[in-house]
Amino acid sequence: MQFLIIGIIFVIIILVIDKTIINKNNQTIEQPTISNQKNINLSKYTTKHYIMTQTELIFYRELKKVTDKLQLTIFTQVDLEKIIQVSDNNTTDRNRIKSRSVDFTIVNNKNCKIVSCIELDDYTHNTKKAKQIDNFKDNLFQKVNIPLHRIEANNTYNIEKLEIILQEDIKR
Repeated sequence: MQFLIIGIIFVIIILVIDKTIINKNNQTIEQPTISNQKNINLSKYTTKHYIMTQTELIFYRELKKVTDKLQLTIFTQVDLEKIIQVSDNNTTDRNRIKSRSVDFTIVNNKNCKIVSCIELDDYTHNTKKAKQIDNFKDNLFQKVNIPLHRIEANNTYNIEKLEIILQEDIKR
C-alpha cells in the first residue's frame, strides 16, 4: 500500500514538474503546451523544404566564394526588423518593414557588423507593386546607411565584381 501511495505521489510530482519550469530567480513559469492553446489546427502547417529558390542558391554559391575569401558571413532571408529599427517604435512605421526581408545580409566575421545587403532581382521584381517595394527598400537602406546592392538574377555571376563591391563596403 505504501508503495502505491509513493508511486502516485511520484507520478503527480512528475506531472507538475513537466508542466512548469523554474527560472534562475526561482520563479515558476508554466510551459506552453498544445493543450493550453485553444483551437489550433496544426494540420494547416507544412514545411517549405527549402529556404532559397534555385536561382538564389546559384547566386549564394558564387557569393560564398567571395565572402569566404574576405572573411565575411552570409545570412539569407533576414527580416528587415532584425537589421533596421524604428526609432520611436511607431506601429505604422514598424508595419512597413515587419513582414519584409532582404535576400542576403553580409556581415563581418569578427563582430557580426552589417557590411551590406543584396537583393537578387528576378522577374518577380517587374510588377508595379514589387517596384514600389524595391523603391521603398532602396530609400530605407540609404537612410539607415546600409549599402543595398541589386543584382540581376542570372545563371552566372562576375565573382571579381562581387569582390570589389564587398571590399568597398568593408571600407565604409
